[in-house]
Order: sequence, then structure tokens, then C-alpha cells
Amino acid sequence: MLFKIKSLSKKFGKTYVLKNINLEIENDEKIVIIGPSGSGKSTFLRCLSTLEETTSGEIFFQDIKLNSKNTKKIQGKIGMVFQNFQLFDNLTVLENITLAPVLNKIMSKEEAYKQARIYLKQIHLDKKENEYPNDLSGGQKQRVAIIRTLMMNPEVILFDEPTSALDPEMINEVLALIMEVSKKNITMIVVTHELNFAYDFATRVLFMDKGRIVEDGDKEQIFHHPKTDRLQQFLDNIK
Repeated sequence: MLFKIKSLSKKFGKTYVLKNINLEIENDEKIVIIGPSGSGKSTFLRCLSTLEETTSGEIFFQDIKLNSKNTKKIQGKIGMVFQNFQLFDNLTVLENITLAPVLNKIMSKEEAYKQARIYLKQIHLDKKENEYPNDLSGGQKQRVAIIRTLMMNPEVILFDEPTSALDPEMINEVLALIMEVSKKNITMIVVTHELNFAYDFATRVLFMDKGRIVEDGDKEQIFHHPKTDRLQQFLDNIK
């Protein structure tokens, strides 16, 4: 088992954003999380990645209890791709991709450059390695951000609405790369509003609302046979 989440709650001030979440996630699952804005989806990912401290409850990753004191034990194992790319504007594409694996001694600089160039060629950005993020389109930036995460050889990648900041014509190229990554033996958890992608990608779908997991099932059940009126309402609205 990869993640075991017990009675997870998170609040900001007096407001609970996550409420008593219990969940188990197995290796190599491809999970999509859907739900309305403000339902706690992004906060849930941030808790899994240790970017947010939980208010109560426990998260175990491979039997390691996650907290701010033991992040080094999981360093590089949990990768995250953000809505706004979070590339360093003062570093070239190649430097952005290779910085973390070299600093964390996962690869030598030579090894990192070699692997980065292989990835860049695969996503047709090999001619952009010496350019800076400001010279790239949004879709190119997000693909670079995904490759940067892959360079750490993670066991799980969390995607927080990876296409929400993109122009419509750039969305497909990012989703295509995520689909390609899904062929690897990596657990992936994606927050998205792209329902066609979600159906093609997911082995499991979670529907969140008001900080809770309302439904948890395979894509056929979630998209075609919802058990709750709330999920049916959400699907009707988003379609």
C-alpha cells in the first residue's frame, strides 16, 4: 500500500477545508479527483505532499507517518505538478529540469543533463533547452514542469489542476504527456475538470464536496451510475 489516510482533517482559521477523510491508495493506481471549486481537492494534494500540515488525523506513505520532521525520508518519492508551473525564471529549461536531482545527489550533473535531453526530445522541446521560462508558452512550461518532476524518479506524482492556467489549444498537449507518463509504473493522482481526459485516464475516481469524499469508485460507476444526487448534479452542471 502506498498511502493510508486516517481521519484526516484540515482547517484554516475556524473553517474546515477537509473533514475526516479516510482513504487507502495502492501502488500504480491512476486516480482522478473531481469536484466543485472549494471542495478541498488542492488542499488534499498539498497534505499528501507535506506542503500543508494536517490539523488532525494521520497520513502514512509506505508505513512512514508524514509530518514536517521526516520529509527527508520521502524526499524525491512524492512529486507534485502545480497549476502555475513554478519554474525558476532565472534558470534555463535545462537548468530547471536538472537542478533538483543534482542537488539531491540522485544523479551527477552529466547524468542529469543526459536524461533531461532525452526527455526534452521526447516532448519535442529539445531546441528549447537554453531558453528561459518566459520564452515558453504555457503548455511548454507545464510539460517542462512534468519532466522536472520525472527527473526525481518519484513513486507518486500529484497533479493539481495541471491545465487550469492554459489556453484551450495548449491543454491537449499537456494531457497527452500525462497520458504517456501514465504508462510508467508510477502512482498518479490528478485533480482536474477535464472529464473526457478523466474517463480515459483513471482507474479510480474520487468525487469531493465540502471537504469530504462523497463517492469513490471506478470511472464507469462515477460517470455513468452515480450513487448520490450531489454527484449527479455536479456532472450535469459541468457537462
